[in-house]
Amino acid sequence: MKMGWVQKTRTRQVLVFFVLLRMSVSGAHLGPYSVVEEMERGSLVANLAKDLGLDVGEMSIRGVRIISQGNKEHLQLKVQTGDLLINEKLDREELCGPTEPCVLHFQVLMEKPLEIFQAELRIRDINDHSPVFSENEMVLKIMENSPLGSVFPLSNAVDLDIGNNTVQDYKISSNSHFHVVTRELSDGRKYPELLLEKELDREEKPELRLTLTALDGGSPPRSGTTQVHVEVVDTNDNAPEFQQPIYKVQIPENSLIGSLVITVSASDLDSGANGKVSYTLFQPSDDISKTLEINRMTGEIRLRKQVDFETVPSYEVDIKATDAGGLSGKCTLLLHVVDVNDNPPKVTMSALTSPIPENSPEIVVAVFSVSDPDAGENGKTISSIQDDLPFFLKHSGKSFYTLVTQGELDREERAEYNITITVTDLGTPRLKTQHNITVLVSDVNDNAPTFTQTSYTLFVPENSSPALHIGSVSATERDSGTNAQVTYSLLPHPHPHPGLASLVSINANTGQLFALHALDYEALRAFDFRVGATDRGSPALSSEALVRVRVLDANDNAPFVLYPLQNVSAPCTELLPRAADAGYLLTKVVAVDADAGQNAWLSYQLLKATEPGLFSVWAHNGEVRTARPPGERDASKHRLLVLVRDHGEPPLSASVTLHVLLVDGFSQPYLPAPEAAPERARPDSLTVYLVVALAAVSSLFLCSLLLFVALRLCARSGPAARGRCSAPEGPFAGHLVEVSGTGTLSHSYQYEVCLTGDSGTSDFKFLKPIYPNIHTQYPGKLGKTERTSPQRRPRSHLTGLKILRLPRILWTAQKAGFPELHRGAEAILQEAFRKGAMENRAEGTLRTRQVLLLFVLLGTSQGDPEPGSFSVEEEMPSGAFVGNLAKDLGLEVDELSLRGAQVVSNDNRQPLQLDINTGDLLLIKTLDREELCGSTEPCMLHFQVLMKNPLQILQIELRVRDINDHSPIFLEKEILLEIPENSPVGAVFLVESAKDLDVGTNSIKTYIISPNSHFHTKMRINPDNQIYPELVLDKALDYEEQPQLSFILTALDGGSPPRSGTALVRVVVVDVNDNSPEFEQPFYEAKIPENSILGSLLVTVSAWDLDSGINGEISYTFSHASEDIKKTFEITQKSGEVSLTAPLDFETIESYSLIIQATDGGGLFGKSTLRIQVMDVNDNAPEIAVSSITNPIPENSPETVVMVFSIRDRDSGDNGRMICSVEEELPFLLKTSVKNYYTLETEKTLDRETRAEYNITITVTDLGTPRLKTQHNIIVLVSDVNDNAPTFTQTSYTLFVPENSSPALHIGSVSATDRDSGTNAQVTYSLLPPPHPHPGLASLVSINADTGQLFALRALDYEALRAFDFRVGATDRGSPALSSEALVRVRVLDANDNAPFVLYPLQNASAPCTELLPRAADAGYLLTKVVAVDADAGQNAWLSYQLLKATEPGLFSVWPHNGEVRTARPPGERDAPKHRLLVLVRDHGEPPLSASVTLHVLLVDGFSQPYPPAPEAAPERARPDSLTVYLVVALAAVSSLFLCSLLLFVALRLCARSGRAARGRCSAPEGPFPSHLVEVSGTGTLSHSYQYEVCLTGGTGTDEFKFLKPFFPSLPPQSTGEETEGNAIVRNSFGFQ
Repeated sequence: MKMGWVQKTRTRQVLVFFVLLRMSVSGAHLGPYSVVEEMERGSLVANLAKDLGLDVGEMSIRGVRIISQGNKEHLQLKVQTGDLLINEKLDREELCGPTEPCVLHFQVLMEKPLEIFQAELRIRDINDHSPVFSENEMVLKIMENSPLGSVFPLSNAVDLDIGNNTVQDYKISSNSHFHVVTRELSDGRKYPELLLEKELDREEKPELRLTLTALDGGSPPRSGTTQVHVEVVDTNDNAPEFQQPIYKVQIPENSLIGSLVITVSASDLDSGANGKVSYTLFQPSDDISKTLEINRMTGEIRLRKQVDFETVPSYEVDIKATDAGGLSGKCTLLLHVVDVNDNPPKVTMSALTSPIPENSPEIVVAVFSVSDPDAGENGKTISSIQDDLPFFLKHSGKSFYTLVTQGELDREERAEYNITITVTDLGTPRLKTQHNITVLVSDVNDNAPTFTQTSYTLFVPENSSPALHIGSVSATERDSGTNAQVTYSLLPHPHPHPGLASLVSINANTGQLFALHALDYEALRAFDFRVGATDRGSPALSSEALVRVRVLDANDNAPFVLYPLQNVSAPCTELLPRAADAGYLLTKVVAVDADAGQNAWLSYQLLKATEPGLFSVWAHNGEVRTARPPGERDASKHRLLVLVRDHGEPPLSASVTLHVLLVDGFSQPYLPAPEAAPERARPDSLTVYLVVALAAVSSLFLCSLLLFVALRLCARSGPAARGRCSAPEGPFAGHLVEVSGTGTLSHSYQYEVCLTGDSGTSDFKFLKPIYPNIHTQYPGKLGKTERTSPQRRPRSHLTGLKILRLPRILWTAQKAGFPELHRGAEAILQEAFRKGAMENRAEGTLRTRQVLLLFVLLGTSQGDPEPGSFSVEEEMPSGAFVGNLAKDLGLEVDELSLRGAQVVSNDNRQPLQLDINTGDLLLIKTLDREELCGSTEPCMLHFQVLMKNPLQILQIELRVRDINDHSPIFLEKEILLEIPENSPVGAVFLVESAKDLDVGTNSIKTYIISPNSHFHTKMRINPDNQIYPELVLDKALDYEEQPQLSFILTALDGGSPPRSGTALVRVVVVDVNDNSPEFEQPFYEAKIPENSILGSLLVTVSAWDLDSGINGEISYTFSHASEDIKKTFEITQKSGEVSLTAPLDFETIESYSLIIQATDGGGLFGKSTLRIQVMDVNDNAPEIAVSSITNPIPENSPETVVMVFSIRDRDSGDNGRMICSVEEELPFLLKTSVKNYYTLETEKTLDRETRAEYNITITVTDLGTPRLKTQHNIIVLVSDVNDNAPTFTQTSYTLFVPENSSPALHIGSVSATDRDSGTNAQVTYSLLPPPHPHPGLASLVSINADTGQLFALRALDYEALRAFDFRVGATDRGSPALSSEALVRVRVLDANDNAPFVLYPLQNASAPCTELLPRAADAGYLLTKVVAVDADAGQNAWLSYQLLKATEPGLFSVWPHNGEVRTARPPGERDAPKHRLLVLVRDHGEPPLSASVTLHVLLVDGFSQPYPPAPEAAPERARPDSLTVYLVVALAAVSSLFLCSLLLFVALRLCARSGRAARGRCSAPEGPFPSHLVEVSGTGTLSHSYQYEVCLTGGTGTDEFKFLKPFFPSLPPQSTGEETEGNAIVRNSFGFQ
């Protein structure tokens, strides 16, 4: 059935192919059809069935349908009737725009069989749109002097309809000046023009409002209207006029740059450009041009730079207003600058004295002047200094001040003063100036050097090398310079000390002390001397300090033996009675050491003896005693060598030889009594006490030393670590000076550490603490130091001087400055100091002179003389005579020199100098009045005359008179004037004036021009009294006769002889507009490709105008351009360049026609036509339109039509020809149908399993240049046919199932795959019947039909069924269904579910089985064998045997692997005759299972003994008695050894804990063997290691420990001995595991 269906399908496809092949030979056409736009939806177009020649029933059978280009379906086919209907309203204007005719193309497709017909629908226009103007109002500007017949173009109306329905005529509303003319363009569009019939008069009627109406040709006609606004443009016949002739303005001098000063305004009765007024500054000076600027359009006058009242208090300037026609008007601006407080006071230092000596009375430190250039309250000033300084200000004349000390200064208290002189004015806001000066106080030698310590203690080791540096002394000096340079010297001792100079010396510069030769402690242990410190001042001051030198002993003397004497000729022999007891005092060695301390501690030692054991020498006292009683065998003569050693470093020693003679009859006058024997032992205990006391004292000393070092370290590191080290507090600072400022050192004490040699110990001497104070030395008490409080030093010693302290007053200064007063005041002060210093160093004389000088300065400051006046002409040579100052002041010539007269000025310019010899004032350099004062008149220079003795300041003025040394100068060499030719006679024109730097009569007085027939000059005077010229027109100008004129303008000043300056005046006659523009060509043509870039230049049109100026400036515009043209093209108004603004499309519009209008500045215009031809380029890629598609397609089918599509290219020519193709490697091909229609068909049968999806790319390429292509991708799916059976992943499966598992256990899975898809790939699993009957298979396993999972239906028993096989099938759900099968093997895994079963001995018998054991059996005798089996397999069936319980555990043993029961030892006499054994049998499963069996054993005597014991074995049985003794001894030894080891272990632990603090570690022997106990503390407490072997023996039936030999490190090896068995108590007590 399946194969038959496939065969029929292929037959039909072959038939369809032949039908399509026949249809592709020729294409059919229908129509054309026509319809009116705006018809309702469903309107009938035609009966398509009739046109196709088909019955209505065939329409549905053949699958006829309409195919349109694009996304919109404009038509629909009613299949039931065959009618072609309108699907939606059709708007011709929307579909085709201005294109005529409007045709829509569509196709008729018949699918069965495939047939395509081309058809088209034409849409006819109706009059459904009215004409519309692009603007609601059109504005026309027409000059009132336009001639009659002038034509003015108007914008046309737009009507979307075409043909007769578009615009046909224009009409204008009734008026007396214009009528409308309708014109026609080359494209058929019509536009209106206004024609002037009556002259315009702006004064009579400035504007007209008309209505323009556009009418189309429809029936009835439609219309559209717009307003035409005609503005009459006036001619220039009025000059501008200002609202005010004079503007007066005040502006603060601190106004910001750009600030608005005033806005001037002028009006012009003309309109348009002639009424637009531009403003300029008329003939401004250079200063005004730099200061003010005017906005040409608005008349706003703003600041270009900041004004300064102090420089220029007011400005006056003329302002000119000019209209576009050249007519002008003028006004005057008076600008007054208002003073503000913008200048801070200025401090000029005239004299400064620094440094000044300390301890001096009031001194004039500085002389300075104060000035403020502001006026009024802004120029008044107040001067002050800081209140906390010992200085004050004094007013010393107009604007002059002196800075004076208020009292004596102390350099040691403060050596430098930073004085800020603050000058504040009284303006608002107040401004201040601060001038900083630094005054240094010079030093006077009024402080003696001070030692850092009152006494110094130096320690010098004896025998040191000569010139050894033993220490240093240091003294500080509060003075500076040479007064602070300290020289050190040794002072003579108050008591004569002849050897001091030979002992020590001192470095005079550094204070270092040196020992001149080696010191001997034994000869000189200490000595004192005094050192002095003297400064280098005049007079010199000094102080002294005590130096104590302590000589430290060195071990340089060996012990000297006093007894026995060594230098005698006969040796000394000591007698020893033979009856002497032990401890008998034989003699005493007496020795001394010249050293001291530890170096003098002596010890005695018996170095050598004839009989060493007979004698002994006490180490501390040198007593020689018997160590034992002398014996008979001892020799009669003995020789002893005793060594005496001191404790110095290095130690020195001496030896003495004793001769001893043993005698029998020697009398013993001092024999000790029997009871005195114990008493003689007391020295030993006393020595012990002494040693203990010495150790205690040494320990105490060591602890004290450690505590001292700790406190010292705490004092050093404490502030940084924790802020402070706790110590007693007090109110005084110590010799340790804290420099960190943190306050950590609150108290400080100083102690002297002395090492005394006579006591034999090192002691500390705690001397009195040094209380820090401030020490002041006063005159008359040099070298003596007194303690005072840290306050200001008292001045009671300054007697005979009364200091006048002036109150601190603030004075007000006027506008003046005296910087030259500095040199005079400085000379006065230096002279005063020089005289005071030369007469006497006493403080009173110098201070008296300073007070007198102060009164002199104060007296000179009371007068304020009137200023004098001098006059001089400018440009006089240097050294010219100005006046006689001595004569004007009423002084003799000599008095000027005596009083130190000097000329000073407020600024750096010094114009005059004073001749002291004659009193004449002379010029230093040539004066230029214009440079000094500019235009200011009179020109005054201010300066001062300073007379120093006494101080007097005079104000002087010098007037500089002007001479005629400058000629008038025009700023521009050529002056250009533009005057319209229609200007009336008598018109006035302003001309730029000349500049003359001179003033008064020397400035400009008149202007003249060269002779001409058109103009003459007229003089004018502005508010600044400056003369400027005006030109007056005498004769009318004619541009055509003479376009320009030139003449010379001359400016003359009033000097004698007069000076002059000239400029060329060029008058340009401005033409009026009387010519229209004309184009170079009446017709322009341009061709442009449609792919031209936006902004591309198409063509440049050009027109000219005979007029000049603005009338000759031509602007280009499009005239009557449509919206499409306005969006596509633009024209540059100035250059006439036509450029592209929107993309061109040849397929939409092939050509454009434009009218270009050229208009001049006067409103006259000309026209030209531009035709633009669009050239086609290959800019449209081919388009693909899919008509039908079949997807998916079944596999295994013959050639099938997949898709029907059409292609098109909107380009023309070769650009519109196309080639269509698909990839070659795909099993598809293209077939052409009717025009531009193609079918995509399969080339052969397809196999979905090989490839289920095809991505086909249809490529359409045109033949243009460059070639363009379009690709259309479709995905063709291949539908599935069930042609593949399921396939298992494995041919056979092996599953392992543990026995006794729960029912429904998942034991595994099978899996099959199907290459088909959908339901054909859905697999169902099933159990297949076995080839041989197996009745129990269905009860064993089951399978999930969907997933292939296998389940065990019940628990499996390995012992019953160890393995089984079955087959499973996989079937798909296709039609017909396909299937396959696979083998499944199931293996049951054994579990330990069976306990061992004992076969022998039988356990179910009524009588127990009894085994006989002969008493004569040896160890290892086979008694019987336990036989057992296990039903399980593998490891679960492995059995092991164990003797679980026995009457005598040590008699029997069971072999674990074979179950043999044997004797562990021979049976003994004491063994019971009956024994019961319990044997356990256990398998190795998890968990293990077991069984037990009981054996009964009977010991018999008569049983045959195949292995009788040998006779000699009987004596060996008696040995256990002696062995027991050995075991007991061994156990005791081991226990003792263990106890000792435990005690040693505890001792080592204690040693390790205490030893870490005392000596680092406790010494213990080390060994080479590692221990099983690992020490982790790192303290070394485990010094020995022991090793034990723990054995669990199974043959005896008990668990025991075997104590093997311990490992003793660093000890000789011990013999192993015999093993000792411990009892249970010992084992439990140790707790080994």
